[in-house]
Amino acid sequence: MCTMKMTRLSLLLVGFASVSAGCQPEEPSQVPTAGLVAHEAALTDPVGSWTSNSSLLFMHSGPLATLLGSGEVLVTGASTAEVYNPYTDRWRPTGSPNTARTQYTATALPSGQVLIAGGEGGISSAELYDPKSGTWSTTSPMANTRRGHAAVQLHSGKVLVVGGETAVDIRGPLDPLSEVYDPETATWTPVESFVYPRIRASAVVLDSGQVMLTGGVYWFGSNAWKNASEVNIYDPATNKWRTAGSLAKARHGHFSIKLYSGNVMIVGGFDGDNSVEMYDPYNNRWFMGPSVPLEETTPIVAATMLYSGEVLVTNIRGQSALYDPLTNAWLPAASVSGSAGPEPSTTLLHTGQVLMVTSNRVERFTR
Repeated sequence: MCTMKMTRLSLLLVGFASVSAGCQPEEPSQVPTAGLVAHEAALTDPVGSWTSNSSLLFMHSGPLATLLGSGEVLVTGASTAEVYNPYTDRWRPTGSPNTARTQYTATALPSGQVLIAGGEGGISSAELYDPKSGTWSTTSPMANTRRGHAAVQLHSGKVLVVGGETAVDIRGPLDPLSEVYDPETATWTPVESFVYPRIRASAVVLDSGQVMLTGGVYWFGSNAWKNASEVNIYDPATNKWRTAGSLAKARHGHFSIKLYSGNVMIVGGFDGDNSVEMYDPYNNRWFMGPSVPLEETTPIVAATMLYSGEVLVTNIRGQSALYDPLTNAWLPAASVSGSAGPEPSTTLLHTGQVLMVTSNRVERFTR
């Protein structure tokens, strides 16, 4: 934006000097006009590029990519695992998880290990991956089975898991609807239940250390399989949840991204169209952001914040756009060479690039 202003100012000064010298106005005006056209065209050119990387060793079902402390990436599937080295663009096999699972969560721990928990089929078990030995070991199971839940690492290093499809009886969902894993003691602690259990919600840790949970799908009772707009806040200091209003647009499978400003960007998911909502935690205020300039009916399935603070989003067809919080505007970005698929897994590499993994393909975005 500053470059644009400086360019226009320079052009005005040149024109003024030319008129003062007695030149015909038509001649100097043609040069800056051409310059402006070229400059404006450059602003609309797609930024960045996607390149295909070395193919996966395995066909993963619902792959999850987790960044390790070494800068390498652990990719896990239902019963497979492998490690990607972004510096050599090479994959290597590693130990397989003890339990085959889908719709689970994978969370990196301060120790460098990775915690995976839950999964489809009534799984409450959890296990740890050790990148030093390339092996898996079981840890204490959760108190409740869950799939399609959310998991985040708290400022304390503990892991909060919340929601998902959990065990039920005639009275309703069985507690706890959320619980906290302590890697130091390998134990789980129940959390006071929040209002409605739901799957495919999105959780993000705020600067305060509290956790905001948004959207999802109600899966039990009269509201079964209805998109949720509910917002809840978890406070680790009290180990309790509280309600915190509603989203303007109910959605599930979406993304909540904490920007450098501390504000949270809600974008994408299914039924979220191309709308963007912003939450200011310092003033407890919601406001709308600029809509994503991609096809409104095509779900956004990936969103990753770059080191620059920009946010790269990609829809199911592989079309991408880049949000710049400094200008509160979107830039067109290069498209993925193929379809991104319904649920790709993306992670920001230490190189500053974004790695996208699908069930059978790997691509890397460079800004």
